[in-house]
Amino acid sequence: MGSLRGEPLKAILHAFTALNHDHSGKVSKSQLKVLTHNLCMVLKVPHDPVALEEHFRDDDEGPVSNQGYVSYLNKFILEKVQDNFNKIEFNRMCWTLCNPLLITEDDAFKVWVISNFLSEAKYPLIIVTEEIEYLLKKLTEAMEGGWQQEQFEHYKVNFDDSKDGLSAWELIKLIGNGQFSKGMDWQTVSMAINAVFNELILDWVNILRKPYYLSFG
Repeated sequence: MGSLRGEPLKAILHAFTALNHDHSGKVSKSQLKVLTHNLCMVLKVPHDPVALEEHFRDDDEGPVSNQGYVSYLNKFILEKVQDNFNKIEFNRMCWTLCNPLLITEDDAFKVWVISNFLSEAKYPLIIVTEEIEYLLKKLTEAMEGGWQQEQFEHYKVNFDDSKDGLSAWELIKLIGNGQFSKGMDWQTVSMAINAVFNELILDWVNILRKPYYLSFG
């Protein structure tokens, strides 16, 4: 059983870890200000930006440690939490920060459909490296970016020799983690996935339908 203080803290610590990009155990004050504001909104706790500045006045020159932020949370936020906030909405906000994928569930579904289209119908269902390269090139073109052949060759060197390709889930992770779309925002990646999905899947479906429609024409 969790407490009103303990349960939210778990999710917040996940969010803090996600913001700790360099694994130093510290997060910049500017990022914590945004996180704190969002936490107060979803937890229905009055937000006092002055209190945050005062609490970390000795950390003006650097980021804040997890211990320091937890101390602030306990005193100024978690102490004031009531049982009137939406737990799902709160957890979803923290999860959004923790989720390493840059794509939405709908985009992931489209990548899954594309991977099925490019895979052979045999178990285990995989997409081979040639098709992976083809798809990544299509996505890069749709994002109007430059294809990094050297980067892909480096990726292939580290490829698992025991496998001939990637599963649908591994492909979703590869595209979703932004490894081949660095510098692109998630909206651009999403539009690229949608464009490739329309080209490969919807056009293919329409081609399959043509003989049917012609027979009744």
